[in-house]
Amino acid sequence: MPTSGTRIREVTPGIITFSTPFYRFAPFGYRQFVAVGNRATAIRLGDGRILLLNPVQIEPSVRSKLMELGGVDLVAADLGHHMYIKDYLEVWPNARTIGVSGLESKRKDIKWDYIYTDWRSSPEDEFDFANDFETVLFEGFITYCVAWYHKPTKTLIQSDLMMNLPSTEQYHPSSSAQGLFSKEFAKRAHPRSVWAKRLVYYIATVDYLLMRRDAKKVADWDFDCIIVCHGDVIENHGKLAWSNLYAWYLEGSPYPTLSKRLMGPVMRVARWVFLM
Repeated sequence: MPTSGTRIREVTPGIITFSTPFYRFAPFGYRQFVAVGNRATAIRLGDGRILLLNPVQIEPSVRSKLMELGGVDLVAADLGHHMYIKDYLEVWPNARTIGVSGLESKRKDIKWDYIYTDWRSSPEDEFDFANDFETVLFEGFITYCVAWYHKPTKTLIQSDLMMNLPSTEQYHPSSSAQGLFSKEFAKRAHPRSVWAKRLVYYIATVDYLLMRRDAKKVADWDFDCIIVCHGDVIENHGKLAWSNLYAWYLEGSPYPTLSKRLMGPVMRVARWVFLM
């Protein structure tokens, strides 16, 4: 993974992003296959604590900025963005950890203070920051992604529920200049793309009914900006972007199709493999 080129900026007062180069889908050990970029987000809560979502590689510039903010008090990760969490705990050993179902077995080297398993509990209630955030755990998404709604700034923060390529903030001039596969992927991995809808609907969905329920919850929030991990921040019209990408859930049948019912067991096996 590249160890330079991290861009740090304040997206809105109290929300700092750390954007870095990052590559996905690396067959046969070819690490620089598809350039998608990566992004962590630090939020200053109303009581002064710092919550870090989806940590990236802790380079000197990242560590320095977090030290300047006062350190990390809470750090959260899902099944797709847990790679670097231990590095942060070595610097801030008293930080409380927030994970999702499966991480307690996949990352036994981490002491998890809270595991988000379903709608009956939430990290904002567990750690007393409900005035700052409302969250939804996407139980039907293959990596148990969490949607984080920052109430004071009307900002939605999430990891893999939506991409917005090409990545111009993480790469110069953009991720689409990183090779043929990156260019072709960037043409499709954004909320206006039918291909992106299909990716979520056919590849990332384990349970249609749960996805429909949770997509509707997010659609009911009042947000304009979406901070994504992969691609550029959606500064405006974020709610329209969400409605476009999740239209098949928001406007579709309340019941899964026959194909979705048949694919359910297959996707549950895929999730089990992902957890290994």
